[in-house]
Amino acid sequence: MRLTDLAEFNISQMVWRLTRRAIGFALVGLLAVVVLYYVSAAGTLALALEFGPLYAYLIMAAIYAAVATVVLIALYATRTKPLPAQEKMANALSSPRNMQIAMLVEAVMLGYSLARKSGKSVS
Repeated sequence: MRLTDLAEFNISQMVWRLTRRAIGFALVGLLAVVVLYYVSAAGTLALALEFGPLYAYLIMAAIYAAVATVVLIALYATRTKPLPAQEKMANALSSPRNMQIAMLVEAVMLGYSLARKSGKSVS
């Protein structure tokens, strides 16, 4: 077996595994939507017998609005926040003068590293 055959085999196995997992997650998501539909229908029927159809729909809408609000708050609370060091760096480079100095320092460092790589010593 050549090295390319081994690499192809490993990559195809990994892709097949990821494809199976993606199909599984899609199926679970689809089934979750179906379950949610049937639970909503059963809840609406139960509430309609107790409170009437109009209030049953309003109660179900309020439940979904509350769940959506909780999810939105959770997403907002767990968002990625910039680190204080990144904020300081962004503020430090916001002025054109500081940006020019940073670019000059970067150019000097790049020139120095290129000069070291291409310099051939004659001994």
